[in-house]
Amino acid sequence: MSWSETLLDASFRGVSIQVVEESLQWERAVAVHGTPFRNGDSVRDLGRAGRRFPMQLVVFGVNYEIELQNLLIALETIGPGELIHPIYGSVSVVPQSLDVKHHAEGPDSAMVSLVFLEDTPDLPFFARQFEFVDVGVTEEEAEYTWQDGVFDLFGRIDSLVSEIQSWIGGGWVGLIEKALGLPGIFLRVQQLRSQILGVISGVASMAKNPSAAFDPLVDLLRTPTEIRSAIQGSTPSSSTALLSMSGVPANIPGSASLTTEAARVGNAFLISARQGIAPNADLLPDGMPDDPVAASGFALVVLVITELAAAHAQAVAIVIEDESEEPTLSPTELEGLVNLVRSLVQSAILLQRRLYDVETSRPIIEALRNTAAMIQSRARQVILQSPPMVERTVETPASLRLLAHRWYGDHARSIELIRLNPGLKTPHNIPAGKVLRAYAE
Repeated sequence: MSWSETLLDASFRGVSIQVVEESLQWERAVAVHGTPFRNGDSVRDLGRAGRRFPMQLVVFGVNYEIELQNLLIALETIGPGELIHPIYGSVSVVPQSLDVKHHAEGPDSAMVSLVFLEDTPDLPFFARQFEFVDVGVTEEEAEYTWQDGVFDLFGRIDSLVSEIQSWIGGGWVGLIEKALGLPGIFLRVQQLRSQILGVISGVASMAKNPSAAFDPLVDLLRTPTEIRSAIQGSTPSSSTALLSMSGVPANIPGSASLTTEAARVGNAFLISARQGIAPNADLLPDGMPDDPVAASGFALVVLVITELAAAHAQAVAIVIEDESEEPTLSPTELEGLVNLVRSLVQSAILLQRRLYDVETSRPIIEALRNTAAMIQSRARQVILQSPPMVERTVETPASLRLLAHRWYGDHARSIELIRLNPGLKTPHNIPAGKVLRAYAE
């Protein structure tokens, strides 16, 4: 099938147009940063500018004057309008330029050359991510107001986590109550009970704090509380332990008691979190399984991963805030902490979105997304407090103290060089030609 067989009837503001020739143009905005005495530039992609649609139209026939007048009225109307592009479909555009030509050899016709510029409405500042603060951007202090807003929001991570935890039990309780009310469920009650207790026991063993025995099908509200308490007890507080992923298990605790599909999804998401990468959404089913035991297994995976995301968000937030006062981590290590939280949050959001209905999942998803956005913004601010990172070559054999004196005039900054180059094995004897990461100033 070629484009000639799928063309749409072109129009602008409802006025039909006959397109003879068209093209698509756009450019990307980039920021180029050069480093003295170093070849090449660092190029940062700032996003695509609006698309341009140059077109060549023809107006002809007995009624060409009426058709041309209707087209001119549509083009002269102020503001964006809908363009039905023959190839790309509906696009919101603003006419930028116009050229109408008549030729003696073409009576009752006109050639119209024009350029449409794509219109993308401005998004409100912090429209979704930072909905707790009303921040203006038209004042001269807009940049500082934004930073102050992030600081204020960052202090609300604990309340956002509390909001997550207050909503997360609702989907669990509703699911189990529904499962217990299904016909023939009595044959599967023991499966549900052993599955739930197996996961709780596995999570509790992570914190080395055995949970008191209880019947999860009688006391439904206690299951999320038991999982939450155990995960918070096993979440590390130091940056070293967080970077080693000691608080993120390699497998879903008690996964042996879960259904095969639920355990497979949970384990895959935990592996993604330990690697700091986005989870694979294709592993998830579309909605909760109809089988009550399988649905209970997925609900337990949702509970564990969401609580892991909330607990690690709190821990990483404290580490980042400490870093703003006394840096001990390299930018790469800070990025690793942010990637850990982001991957856990993405996993929790995917699970909530795909397995629960909108009313149940939306409060949790919004709070998770806001939390991740704040942590990422604050970590970026902490990284930008330091000078830009560069790679410097050691010209002659030296120790780190000597290099710090040569490069900065302060031998005490050798501690900083050690932090930025954790793989350096011989800081007392660095050979010539060794490339080290260092701050530009």
